[in-house]
Amino acid sequence: MALILVNALWGFSFPVVKVLNEMSDLHFGVDPEHPSTVFRVIVSAWMIATRFTLALLILCVVWSSLVRRATRQEWLAGFYIGLMFYCGLVLQVIGLATIPASRSGFLTSLTAVFTPLFGALIFRKYPTKWMVIGTGLAVVGVVILTGLVVRTPSGLALAPDAADRWTLGDTLTTLGSVFFAFQVLFLDHYGKRINSVAVTPSMFLTTAVLGWLTVGLILGTSLKSHSGVPLMEIGDWVQLSVRPIFLVSLFGLAILCSLLAFGWMNKYQPYVSAAQAAVIYSLEPVFASSWALFLPGFLSVLSGIVHENEQVTWGLLLGGILILLANVVALYPSGSEPVASSSGGEK
Repeated sequence: MALILVNALWGFSFPVVKVLNEMSDLHFGVDPEHPSTVFRVIVSAWMIATRFTLALLILCVVWSSLVRRATRQEWLAGFYIGLMFYCGLVLQVIGLATIPASRSGFLTSLTAVFTPLFGALIFRKYPTKWMVIGTGLAVVGVVILTGLVVRTPSGLALAPDAADRWTLGDTLTTLGSVFFAFQVLFLDHYGKRINSVAVTPSMFLTTAVLGWLTVGLILGTSLKSHSGVPLMEIGDWVQLSVRPIFLVSLFGLAILCSLLAFGWMNKYQPYVSAAQAAVIYSLEPVFASSWALFLPGFLSVLSGIVHENEQVTWGLLLGGILILLANVVALYPSGSEPVASSSGGEK
């Protein structure tokens, strides 16, 4: 239940980040249809850096004992987890600027496919037959949700323009889900050996530092000239960030989608296997799509940009049902092993 709630909070972040991307385009006068790669990178890095800096500061205030008692091993584990997470999140945010929030959520759920695959190859943690069936259902759900399969008079078929429907944003988001899979595997690997929630400060610190390093690298080198905004300075980003709706959104992302969501993820994921956790995380696009049905319009009114709510489609309904079914199937107990292990609890 805790991990399902985590997915609901993550789903909330997709339409919010989508709107923040559009506010950044408008603030710097960048054509959203033809932005430079460098600009997309710095937008994502700035949002990630500020979001996780805020989350870390709040964590240090409200839970200082967790920061003080974290061991060297827990700080090191948090670094590896944060490194994988940052790489995945940068790719996800860049891709989110060019594809709908719901589509981004669906592609991110491919983490459920990559996690048991890489787990089997690297850690030799082979999934149960129910996890394999659940993963297969998740794949079919994602394919339908992304529109690669369409309805025809004779039934379901591959879309004639399937190749055109797959964009660079889709590719980057899918690559990001590979890094998220390693994040899940690392947390599973370390979380059953240490106090898993204690990796949160290190994870936040790593993510924030990498974000600021990326921002500094672009603003302090010749890369800035390739951003499409050659006169861009750090003060311009500060001016954007202190706008009420932008600042409130950053705090919302920091508190709800970072501090609470990842704190609960790090605490409770070790109670299930990595493969089971990955399929639970495939609920993320269902929540992302649900939030995207009404949240963008509300944020548009507050931010002054035009961003319409997404619509319910047959693909959303059918694909979402399949992903929900995938979760039920993948969590079905095999009889030879428990669904959850208590080895990841507080020590």
